[in-house]
Amino acid sequence: MLSYQHGYHAGNFADVHKHTALCQIIDHFKDHKKVVTFIDSHSGRGFYDLCGEQAEKTGEWKDGYARLSDQTVSNPELKRYCDAIKTFQNTHEGLTYPGSPALTQQQMQDNQRAVFFELHPTEFETLQENLKGDQRLRFVHKDAQYHLIDFLPNRQADGLLLIDPSYEIKEDYNTIAKLANACHKRWKAGIIMIWYPLLPEGRHEDLKKGLKNATFYELIGPEKERGMYGTGLALINAPADFDARFKLSENAMKNYLFSS
Repeated sequence: MLSYQHGYHAGNFADVHKHTALCQIIDHFKDHKKVVTFIDSHSGRGFYDLCGEQAEKTGEWKDGYARLSDQTVSNPELKRYCDAIKTFQNTHEGLTYPGSPALTQQQMQDNQRAVFFELHPTEFETLQENLKGDQRLRFVHKDAQYHLIDFLPNRQADGLLLIDPSYEIKEDYNTIAKLANACHKRWKAGIIMIWYPLLPEGRHEDLKKGLKNATFYELIGPEKERGMYGTGLALINAPADFDARFKLSENAMKNYLFSS
């Protein structure tokens, strides 16, 4: 579990899918007057150097965000995502890609707060350094699997919980389903978004079977004998207008990411 580092995968097509949904949900809360809480269960280091050793080794971002970066994007949800990335890059040196914590910090309002979990010690230290100085943020160096429920707001509070593990351990698919269900039982009003990979082994089906009250969104690329061929999101308590708008953005993603 402590071996995973997202720097190898930052900005790939799964991040495009996940972060477009994240930006859409954050925008949903932009005019809320009450306190809104964003929680990230596996935060990583906050943002990533796409010219660094990890990103250069895999080059996954070149088949992800890079396919949109020089395009004129008309779909409003996908354009919001691309604009958020550009805004972030304009305020940071080098070629950087914001992870979920940095995107959340950038777009959240003054009356909103965020809780970022990260267990990997080096990633946690870097996360704190990268996002330091913002009193709206709380950093938690604990295993979200065992401590997440302790940090949930009251049952009717507004907010989003993003559960985004690495799934390095095959039992994670069942464990994450149980965790999401428990969080939904405890935080009835909260939006819960669970990311999962689509792999030839098909273990994501165990996750989908275990989740209650979820709607699923999957972005599927060309078939592969090995490795991730698609990316999935499970949404519980999605905003009323999320479904139709996000499906249109998924269609736009397919054209940019998977067309030859």
